Amino acid sequence: MAASPASGNWLRIAAALVGLAALGAGGWYASGRARSASADETRSAGANGPSAITVDVVTPRPGGIQRVCVQPGTVEPFDSADLYAKVSGYLAEQAVDIGSRVKAGDVLARISVPEYEKQVERDEAQVRDSQAKVKQMEAHLRAAQAEARAADAAVVLAKVMVKAKSAFRHYREKQLERVKGLFADKAVDAKLVDEQEDYFLSAQEAENAANEQVNTARERAAAAGAKIGQAEADLDEAKADVGVAQAELSKAKVLLGYTVIRSPYTGLVTKRSFHVGDFIKAADQGGVVPMLAVERVDLMRVVVQVPDRDVPFVRPGAPAVVEIDALPGVTFASKDGQTVAVARSSGVEDPSTRTMRTEIDVPNPKGVLAHGMYGRVSITLDAGAANALRLPSSALVGKAEGGRGSVRVVRDGTVHLVPVRYATDNGVEAEIVSGLTPADRVVTRSTAPVEEGTAVAVHEEPAGGH
Repeated sequence: MAASPASGNWLRIAAALVGLAALGAGGWYASGRARSASADETRSAGANGPSAITVDVVTPRPGGIQRVCVQPGTVEPFDSADLYAKVSGYLAEQAVDIGSRVKAGDVLARISVPEYEKQVERDEAQVRDSQAKVKQMEAHLRAAQAEARAADAAVVLAKVMVKAKSAFRHYREKQLERVKGLFADKAVDAKLVDEQEDYFLSAQEAENAANEQVNTARERAAAAGAKIGQAEADLDEAKADVGVAQAELSKAKVLLGYTVIRSPYTGLVTKRSFHVGDFIKAADQGGVVPMLAVERVDLMRVVVQVPDRDVPFVRPGAPAVVEIDALPGVTFASKDGQTVAVARSSGVEDPSTRTMRTEIDVPNPKGVLAHGMYGRVSITLDAGAANALRLPSSALVGKAEGGRGSVRVVRDGTVHLVPVRYATDNGVEAEIVSGLTPADRVVTRSTAPVEEGTAVAVHEEPAGGH
């Protein structure tokens, strides 16, 4: 039988009442669970208090911050020379080529200049001729000296003869006087007196002749002395001629020596511009192309352009480390008795680049470094204060002028704000010069803001982590 409309309405009303009852029961259950959870949280908070803030701490590292300048560097030879010809001529011999290893003094090339060779021969002959003239003049001097000695001896002999003649004259004079006395006594004839007078006069003339011989001998001695002076002058002139001839010969040999090109030092031939048979022009006669180039390679210069900010700190002896791009894994630094450090700097900046040329001498005994290589150079300009401490830059707070700042230190589980002074802060580390000890634990990070006296839980950063 079909249901009436009234009974259908009743059924719909009953279903709605059942749904409302179910919803009310669910709400009551959820509210009860919420109140229970809230009560549990309240009891838990009352029992344990609020949760502690966690902080990361580090201990300061000893030593100051090094000031290091890292810049590109270029390898250059310690010494290098372009070798030009001093004289013009044909290239007769060339014993080397590019890449040849040479030693100081080695003959690299020879230029043929026949006129210089002949000039040397002529000058050698002139020296021999001048030396022969010296010997001739020495012989003339010896002859003049012998003649002078003979003249002196003749003077002495003439003086002796004067004495003899004078004695004989005295004898004749006395004999004459004796005969005159006998004649006065009528003991002898007048004829005997005349004979004695003749003898006396002859003796007197002989004495006068002897005196003249003395004068003649003296004149000859004087003439011999003059000949000695002339011979000595001739000898001096001959010796001077030898000196002139030897000077000309030396000049010719120097010019001839210019035809030989030698290595100025031990190194490597890096350039060759001519071949045997080429005509070479002297540098002072328009020759602008070097014959050869030699570089010293046992010691190299690494050139670094130091920027303006680091120029005041550059000093000779500053340690350096050189790394070359073409030699990966190879580092050039001071070791095994060899020093790699700043050797010299220009002392002035290039106005166009605001950099200063700085050179580092690097030993190259194995020849692995070559001219033109490049790489990276690290120069330690300042080692930092030895008694300073280093911290991560993030630990420094409240920085002010004059190197003043603060750090947060954990002591007895609470944070304390400690004033410090710092010298350098490079953005990674700060150099602390006062206010901290190596045992302090310094806060670097925290899970919440902390202030003076805040209780914290400490998390130690691993050693070397900063």
